[in-house]
Amino acid sequence: MKILIVVESSHQGNTFKVANAMAEAAPVTVSALADASKYDFHDYDIVGFGSGIYFGKHGKGIMEFADKLCGKETRAFVFSTSGTGETEKSHSALIGLLNKKGTAVLGSFGCKGLDKFFVFKLLGGISKGHPDEQDLKNAQSFITDVMKKYEGMEGK
Repeated sequence: MKILIVVESSHQGNTFKVANAMAEAAPVTVSALADASKYDFHDYDIVGFGSGIYFGKHGKGIMEFADKLCGKETRAFVFSTSGTGETEKSHSALIGLLNKKGTAVLGSFGCKGLDKFFVFKLLGGISKGHPDEQDLKNAQSFITDVMKKYEGMEGK
């Protein structure tokens, strides 16, 4: 099984930390969004899309990239980091986009990440110390669950 994770992480590097933790637990290639076009999605069984949450949803770049490259044959998951760690509402736009294209979404994961955007910068940021060790362990458990879901889908 081969997994490609495409990451848009432009501020604190939090989302890359999560992706790299997943790579410790699974056969994952991690790519920055800027480099992702050099990979052929067809060479991978699963593609993960991750970014920080900006104004309540994934970054614009990751949304556009997923829109261009996903389709019925793609198996995917989404993940994020944010100051609040809220995922249900913030993941809905990307999951909705993938579902609309016929992509099978195998799950979503989110955790807190240091957020120093705008007013929060004056306070030194919110969610300091995140993602922490427990967040990263949770990300590893998540990717293991994604692989199990994929294995259960093979041949279907």
